[in-house]
Amino acid sequence: MRHPASCVLLFLVLLGVAGCSYPIRNEAIVSANRDQYKWTDPGPNSFGDTLVIVTASGGGTRAAALSMAVLKTMDAVRLASGRSLADEIDILSSVSGGSVTAGYFALTGAAGLPTLEKNFIRKDGMTPLLLRGLNPVGLAVLSTPSTERIDLLIDYLDQQLFKDATFKALIGRRPYLILNAADMVEGVPFPFTQYTMDLLCSDLTPMKLSTAVAASAAFPVALSPVTLKNYQPCKIKSPPGWLKQAARTSWYLDPPRVALGRTAQAYASGEKKYIHLLDGGIADNLGVNEPFRLLTSDDVAPLFKDDIAKGRIRKIIFVMVNARSAKPSELDSQQATPGVIDMLTASIGASIDRASFSTAERLRTLLLTDFRGIANDADTAGFKDIAANFRTVAGNTKFLAVDFDAIANPACRESFHSIATSWSLSGQEIDALNAMGEALLAQHHDFPAMLQMVGGRPERTFRTIEEACALLPSPGG
Repeated sequence: MRHPASCVLLFLVLLGVAGCSYPIRNEAIVSANRDQYKWTDPGPNSFGDTLVIVTASGGGTRAAALSMAVLKTMDAVRLASGRSLADEIDILSSVSGGSVTAGYFALTGAAGLPTLEKNFIRKDGMTPLLLRGLNPVGLAVLSTPSTERIDLLIDYLDQQLFKDATFKALIGRRPYLILNAADMVEGVPFPFTQYTMDLLCSDLTPMKLSTAVAASAAFPVALSPVTLKNYQPCKIKSPPGWLKQAARTSWYLDPPRVALGRTAQAYASGEKKYIHLLDGGIADNLGVNEPFRLLTSDDVAPLFKDDIAKGRIRKIIFVMVNARSAKPSELDSQQATPGVIDMLTASIGASIDRASFSTAERLRTLLLTDFRGIANDADTAGFKDIAANFRTVAGNTKFLAVDFDAIANPACRESFHSIATSWSLSGQEIDALNAMGEALLAQHHDFPAMLQMVGGRPERTFRTIEEACALLPSPGG
């Protein structure tokens, strides 16, 4: 019989060995025939020729609440089929705080939004994270490589929402979820899609949703990166053909494609053995990069550009939720040189939030101008049908930006821009965000035309921007 002291010693030795091992968060592809989470064609109850895309920005609970409010509003638009507009979302692409809502909506649909609000958005998420990390046991565990600061967020997300669900649970479901982190070394977006994971010879399907959401929301310094292992070289997946095409592309003609191609080549060649992921807002705080790429590129599936050319897509609804912060800084009224903490906060947070505006304008240009340019090129080349199809889509594209900048009242606009980027907001702030997300979508100038285009009707009267403003006092008021 083994002596109790020996058992204790063995346990401590095993614990020490485990404590020296870094966590493995992604698995290698073991079979080319294994079911994987990929884009699939819409089912029989879909819109058919209408593509619905929703993107959700970063911004902590502020972003999670605003994107939830927009999804609730879309769910209150009833279609002739009896389904809601939210049921017909094809692509849901998100960053950081918006990824919490996006990930849970993809898992549960609109039926899960009340649980999201109760178990996460209206909970104080900061206190549990701090208590777990700062208690003696937590500090001891975090001192070993086997548990990192990001695990505090992963565990909290699983406890409150995801319950260890993996991407496997999303196979065959709508919407197609794209959670976006950023490669902290390369500074480019890292979308959690199988075509990205293929570059690492890794399978997305068994990965926990909480891990991908946490990577998307891993705010620099406060949280540690999520590190993925590169299983290249492998024989199961060959490098995609578009990498060679990207290598031949002139940087002057298409800088984003060249940059993404170089990073993808570094993944596929095995040059980068580990990929360290931080908050997706570093590279794209609106989550629009991948939808933009899918609409304009021939590199990765789904090839929406090809679907438009062939007339399979004739209408596009694009809802962009931007919860960026623009809170006035006390530094603007101080002559003293900012300290280290102030500089660090400004260099990270401000750059993430301010980068959103130019990206939104780039997307608007794509939807309202680029398709017409493609149509003109097709006309010149003699492809009249393709030109007609792109002109049809250009005329039937509705871009609805849900953005605090659309609030005309300066005091109200400042109030919403000043809501903290945090995992803990007051009940009053959440109530106001619920109302404002609804109002900004419903009062968008393209909303009535969008309803007419899809044959939708509101099931209730939506709140106005003025009503939402009344729910949140002005700063200092």
